Amino acid sequence: MAIGGLSGIIALICAQQQPLAKPGMDENAAVALHHSKVAQETKAHHRMTVQAKGGNPIPALTRALVIEDRMVLESSVRDLLSAWAVRDAEAALEWAMELKDSTVRSGALANVCLKVAESDPRRAVDLALAHGADEEDQGGLLESLTMQWCDKDSETVLNWAREQPPGEWRERLLARVSYVLSKSEPLAAAQLVSDLEPGPQQNEAAMAVLHQWAMKDPSAALKWAEAFGEPTLHKRALEEISNLQSWIAARDHE
Repeated sequence: MAIGGLSGIIALICAQQQPLAKPGMDENAAVALHHSKVAQETKAHHRMTVQAKGGNPIPALTRALVIEDRMVLESSVRDLLSAWAVRDAEAALEWAMELKDSTVRSGALANVCLKVAESDPRRAVDLALAHGADEEDQGGLLESLTMQWCDKDSETVLNWAREQPPGEWRERLLARVSYVLSKSEPLAAAQLVSDLEPGPQQNEAAMAVLHQWAMKDPSAALKWAEAFGEPTLHKRALEEISNLQSWIAARDHE
């Protein structure tokens, strides 16, 4: 995720398994066995994380990849990679890029880059691009990293996004930038949306900016919405503002 995670890693490395009940074992006993196994793997996860801190995390990651329980496996790999990324993001990415399964590899790349982005989103974008991320992959990783970068330095990000080759990718980036801008500079965000290519991407960006603007200055947002020429978008925008005003009135009345 979204950006940020290892979705898909379990199904492709070791699908979640329930321990098979032994002959004659009733359901309650089987459940107890499962919980016991999960507890053991959780303890192993904590031991691996502690042992890997400050040392070589590769043995711990190798062991983590064969944990049977889905949640424990995902948590283990995420924690180990995050800790490694803080110390040496390049080394963590080199390890991730050696993973044979493309989906697992993408998840590891996203995990490391999102951790780096907490302190240095521009570097995270550069790392993602240098290690094979592109606009079509990673579940929106580059867009997420760009938005984090924009929170810290919107002017630089805007210039960078505008320098991208014309096309859908550039439009998506600019739409994400407009949303971040709308939280602090809605007028600038509205102008940016107006410069996008007409179509669904521009329409959705306009609605996202409009919502943020209307929360701060309903009158200015309404004036902007009334200028929308596309009938369906115009109707949606006016309904959005009306609904927001009703919600704000009800909230303030409480």
